[in-house]
Amino acid sequence: MSATDRTPRRGFTLVELMAASALGMVIVLACLAAFDLQAQLMRNTERLLSAQASAGLGMTMMQRDLENAGIRFRGGPDSTGGAAFAAVVRPYDNLGVNIPNLANDMGATILVPPFGPGVDGFLPGTDAFEVLMGTQSTNPTRLGAQVSVATPLPPSSVSVLMAPNPFVNAEVNPLPGGESNPVVMFSSDTTHCMGRITAAVINGTAITITVQSVDQNLALSGAPWPANCPGSLHRVGILEQRRRYLVAQTTPLPGQPPRVGLHVQANTPCNPMVTGLPCNTQLQAPSMVAEGIDDLQIAWRVPNAMTANPQGWCQASPADPSCGFDLVGGAVTNTAANVYGAQIYIASRGNEIYRRAGEPVPVLANRVPAPAVDGIVRAVMQTSFFFRNTLTP
Repeated sequence: MSATDRTPRRGFTLVELMAASALGMVIVLACLAAFDLQAQLMRNTERLLSAQASAGLGMTMMQRDLENAGIRFRGGPDSTGGAAFAAVVRPYDNLGVNIPNLANDMGATILVPPFGPGVDGFLPGTDAFEVLMGTQSTNPTRLGAQVSVATPLPPSSVSVLMAPNPFVNAEVNPLPGGESNPVVMFSSDTTHCMGRITAAVINGTAITITVQSVDQNLALSGAPWPANCPGSLHRVGILEQRRRYLVAQTTPLPGQPPRVGLHVQANTPCNPMVTGLPCNTQLQAPSMVAEGIDDLQIAWRVPNAMTANPQGWCQASPADPSCGFDLVGGAVTNTAANVYGAQIYIASRGNEIYRRAGEPVPVLANRVPAPAVDGIVRAVMQTSFFFRNTLTP
């Protein structure tokens, strides 16, 4: 046996192995933690991008409908159709304060209440709005309808002879009654008034209708009909589309969080050009447009003389009580009938693993939204625009 073979062999001691193993474990755990944090950040980014995409869709829908409000159902500030001005953009501010519920039907028996335990409803403190639009048809008979003769029927009705008859399929003879009685708008460049048809007699290509004034829920009212509207050659528009945007929350299912987001309500799909499908003005249950949106604030552009804001942007607040959109009936006032632009702000909040401590919650219009658990606003979007459709003279 050689001397080399008799040299003792040295290996790692148990302590060295344990130390190496511990060090390796620390490195592995650090790598796993880094990978986990990266994965969570990626999920947060995906959720944020999803929220932004969803919010962008909601913003686009609201802007499109506001720009199209009054199409072939042109409202304006000059004359009232009963107690309500002929407003086709109907703002609602600070829901849940002075506006405890939103009515879906003309009898105010179907309501959207504030969200609460076991109750689906709107989020208090947020804004909402409705838009009214006319026919989608390009039928010349429908679009060419004009007033020939208007005869007052005191105290709250008027008899109107129209030609040509816009109800080409006799949708108003006989009248179905209630919510399905058509709502019509009479307008010129300087005069606007609206009411609901209560009787109709067709005479060849003409039609004579009896129209009664309406209240804020489009229900028949006893308010006097304006003396100067309708008049000869006034255009006749028929209300076909009614939409309302609001932030609502649903009661959570067992084991699931509640769903909150921007919702839209619409009247029953209708086509007055087709027999048997009259326009019903009743709004249906809210449908989700953009999940995660939990605040909507809107400032409305009105003539400078109608608001204390020197720039003409109107939103009800203690600093500017002139708007009155936070009052029951405020959505159909003369100020509401004069709006011709909007600033819309929407925001969504949620939990995020990567926190930015101390980041302030931005002001939306004139309101600071309540902070979330970590105070981080996930998506804030804002747009300002003037209505493409001229609603007021």
